[in-house]
Amino acid sequence: MADSFLLPTFMKKLADPEIKNILMCGCGGGFDFVHGLLLYPELKRLGKNVIIGSYSFGKPENIKGEAPIVFSNESGNIIAKHVTAKSEGWSHYAPEVGMCSFLDKKYPDDAPHSVYAYYARVFSVPVLKKLYDSWVEKHQIDAVVIIDGGTDSLMAGDEEGLGDPIEDCVSVTAAASLNVKEKILLAVGFGADRFNHVSDHASLRAVGELTKAGGFLGSVSLEQNSEGFKCYSEGLTHIYEQQQFRSVLSGLIIAAGNGYFGFEVPPSVGGRVREGESFIWALMAMFFAFDLEKVVERSLLSKAIGECESYLACNQAMNEMRKKLKQEGKLRNIENLPTHEAMRAGW
Repeated sequence: MADSFLLPTFMKKLADPEIKNILMCGCGGGFDFVHGLLLYPELKRLGKNVIIGSYSFGKPENIKGEAPIVFSNESGNIIAKHVTAKSEGWSHYAPEVGMCSFLDKKYPDDAPHSVYAYYARVFSVPVLKKLYDSWVEKHQIDAVVIIDGGTDSLMAGDEEGLGDPIEDCVSVTAAASLNVKEKILLAVGFGADRFNHVSDHASLRAVGELTKAGGFLGSVSLEQNSEGFKCYSEGLTHIYEQQQFRSVLSGLIIAAGNGYFGFEVPPSVGGRVREGESFIWALMAMFFAFDLEKVVERSLLSKAIGECESYLACNQAMNEMRKKLKQEGKLRNIENLPTHEAMRAGW
């Protein structure tokens, strides 16, 4: 199957027999690492060893019990913990613990499973690279896959709305610099970031520009009855049995995969979205894959924050960059897709 003309490039790369150990991490917050369950069954089928990182909005300090600290900066305010199903999670938010127990249940022969947990809103590029370098060495990583829920990771920095830009850009920039064979960004939930002021026009423009640069690695739909989609659905159900928090983005992916469309408010969003706040479409249930190095080359924000030593400094550098762009008239206005009325008027 790896020789199929229809197989997306990113899957050909990951199916390569030389790729044995894969570091699969969330891009920057929320349930990004949980979206990896959409890909996990295929990686297991291919015989890959998958190391999972949760670069999330959940603080690892809230995970107690058997959850040793495996990384700390000099001041001790930036840490990473090694989490298993035996760890004790916060009742409101602890998807890392839930994911471990789910994988133990689904793949008992490979138990115990583990997840690295680290807080997205404290890292800078140099610190995150140091952490990732340690895992590359420890686990002999051959490929890194960064998974973004939404498309704010594709924003260059001159768009009107950026979503959660710092977390994603730090993650993408650090991962792109790793000394591994393959470096891939996967975006899923295309259009969900409208909730965070990210324009669909800007996202599609990014796909076009990255395609021109040779950085688009293909896309694939997540079919309702596929192993990946079923694993994701089951995993979310399991995680939600152990915590109160519900992910809007995960709910939109599930809804799109199950055929919802438009301004409907599906049960899967857990009451967090009101009618008119989100528009569901089929593109939410698709993977879009990109070369991480090409994403960074295109990013103005990556160049602005790449050398910053702290998360605060990253925010300051971004604000200064965008202020300068505005003064130069280079900060974009809101970008909208054309309406049929506008297109027909042009005829």
